[in-house]
Amino acid sequence: MKIVGFLLISFICFCSIQNDILYAEQTTIDIRGEIVNSTQEVGVGEMVSVALHINTLDSEPQTQHTFTDSKSSFLFEDVPYSQDKLYGVSTIYQGAVYVRNISIESGIAKPALLSVYDTSTEDDMIFLSKGSFSVTGIDSLNQKISILELATISNRSKLTYVQGSGPMDLIRFGIPKDATNFVFDTLIPAAEYIQVDKGFALIAAISPGDHEVMYSYDIPYKSQQAEILKTWRYGVQRASILFPHDSVDIRTDFEIKTQETIAGTLYTIYESKNISKGSQTKMVLTGLPTSKFVERISNEFGSMRYEYTGPVGLLLFLVSIGVVGISRTIKSRNRHQSWLIGSNEAQVIEDQIAELDKRYSKTDSGSQEYMDRRAYLVKRLRIISQETEIKENGISN
Repeated sequence: MKIVGFLLISFICFCSIQNDILYAEQTTIDIRGEIVNSTQEVGVGEMVSVALHINTLDSEPQTQHTFTDSKSSFLFEDVPYSQDKLYGVSTIYQGAVYVRNISIESGIAKPALLSVYDTSTEDDMIFLSKGSFSVTGIDSLNQKISILELATISNRSKLTYVQGSGPMDLIRFGIPKDATNFVFDTLIPAAEYIQVDKGFALIAAISPGDHEVMYSYDIPYKSQQAEILKTWRYGVQRASILFPHDSVDIRTDFEIKTQETIAGTLYTIYESKNISKGSQTKMVLTGLPTSKFVERISNEFGSMRYEYTGPVGLLLFLVSIGVVGISRTIKSRNRHQSWLIGSNEAQVIEDQIAELDKRYSKTDSGSQEYMDRRAYLVKRLRIISQETEIKENGISN
């Protein structure tokens, strides 16, 4: 019996080794999937163009193209495979862009189901489910307040909203007229923005689901008190106002007031629900530092006092309380659409780690493939960080 058991174990080990060898030798994969019109719950038919996107660390993003067949299916054969690459597919249907990541396990790509929808120009189907207004920094030398706003655009219908031909059909967001240093970011595929008279307009197709947008800007102030008027053009189901407790105070008419410590800073948080379309929220900021005040208390650093409130920690908190629904939005800040558009190596690695964590968080967190690949990416990220630090020290010296 012992001999039989030993032989059985040996056979299992041999098979495992052979599988590992075959897996290591595999250099290509087939990526297949289907495109379904989820409005009508039918396939899209043949001759619909599909693009395959491949994002890697050490080269430019690659793209391949094919078309669906009569069964609404597509196939990319003999695709170069590496564990250090991200794969995704996209298509344009009725003028809207749709994307989907490809899940690969043990060197095999799972079939991808890419859902598309009929379109409509009726904006009644979209609304803001969440929105936040946060003070992230105060520059007393230049007397500027740094603001970060986040909004979740929701679509609960079975149609994708696309802009009509009129200028008022654009999805608009207001910002103060004297704002500077405007930065915008979103993970909505192929999204762009244009400046309008009282803010900016989002140019994007809004498919069913939730879509996060982030934008930041600086506004000037002249005294220890400033007033900001926030207009909720589309209304919002849940809104919040956050500001650092020690550097500024805000008076507003929001109903709920709490305090939380975020990234080592105590924040005051106002919350309100079900704000109607077109409503305005008045915020009065008091206790703002001025240059004269700083000159009295600062000797070594002259007249500058900069209150930095840790926007990364703040964003993480916003995720935890549900203001932002997708944590990858944080990791993808300052660039668009994750794998669709390349960035510097460190940012691509961060995207890959985020994608890994999302993919394996529920069922395969103990997978050896997951742990090995994540360890490699983290190691590479540390090397890049060290190289950057060396370069910065060289410049400073």
